Amino acid sequence: MKKTILWVSVGVVAGYVAWWVLPKYFREEVDPRSVERLSKVAAELNRSVPVMVDVETELLPAQGAHGMLIYNYRLVKYSVSQLDHQKFAAGAKQRVTQGVCNQPEMRDDFLKKGVTLRYSYFDKDKQHIATFDVTPADCGF
Repeated sequence: MKKTILWVSVGVVAGYVAWWVLPKYFREEVDPRSVERLSKVAAELNRSVPVMVDVETELLPAQGAHGMLIYNYRLVKYSVSQLDHQKFAAGAKQRVTQGVCNQPEMRDDFLKKGVTLRYSYFDKDKQHIATFDVTPADCGF
């Protein structure tokens, strides 16, 4: 009888420990800066690309890298020879940074968690125009 009570008690204690400890042990907490998480975000976005975001700009497939989400855009009405790369990059970075820092989803889901957002622009023939990053520091994080 005492052995039965002892084994039942051990079983109850073991069950209690398993109930409280094992879920925490097996719970997968994904680093918000991981390639895994950012690749999933990119894959979700890529389900609806290419898509025109305005009359001149097409969103192309995005990519996830460690600590970075990469957006690729194509300017459908311009060729690389028609643009000043440095002037374009400076103007675009200013506008994009202002927009991203003020957009709650981008700010809270990425920048506040240490993710850099990279924006690459290509011309109508997919020739590279400019690339710039919006970092958490650009938004004061």
